[in-house]
Amino acid sequence: MRLKRKVDFDPAADLERITEFARRWRSLFRPAEVAYTPEHFRAELEKLDQARRLRLYLVTRPYDPIALAILDGLNPDDLLQLLSLAPLDDHSVLRPWLASHGERRRAMEQAPAEPSGRGVYAFVLGEPEGMALIDLEPEGLVLALARWGDKNVLEPEPLLAQRMRLLGEQIQRLAQPEADESEPET
Repeated sequence: MRLKRKVDFDPAADLERITEFARRWRSLFRPAEVAYTPEHFRAELEKLDQARRLRLYLVTRPYDPIALAILDGLNPDDLLQLLSLAPLDDHSVLRPWLASHGERRRAMEQAPAEPSGRGVYAFVLGEPEGMALIDLEPEGLVLALARWGDKNVLEPEPLLAQRMRLLGEQIQRLAQPEADESEPET
């Protein structure tokens, strides 16, 4: 991970916080050795009210996160605007404490046993404490980046170079003739 400028926080430690939070969050929906209650996450969200500074991390694979953007220097008003970008029709995802234990489990019945890691997940981290996972649909992600993209401290070039390399490898594999193809007879 390469940053555009020197920062006064540790992105690696923040990503570890995200991993731990994602594991705790999963216990709301799946059986786990230690199950966390919705009140635990409400308390984390309420701690954001006391935060001196906020950061928004956009990551893939929250159990082993890869940061796509780190928006540093958000304030409580920005958090309110960010929350307004979340879908309003499904309260069980945004605010799982409003759904019963059974409703949360039923919501996951059709989901695969292990997460696919696909998608972009938005985590707000407060300094010195507090954290929330905000369900942002693609439109909300685009609006968040349009609104606060200038606060992104993560250099996107290494990520883009990696994706271009993977795309090139995929194109090469697709261009290769299949090994079991026989030559046409003449």
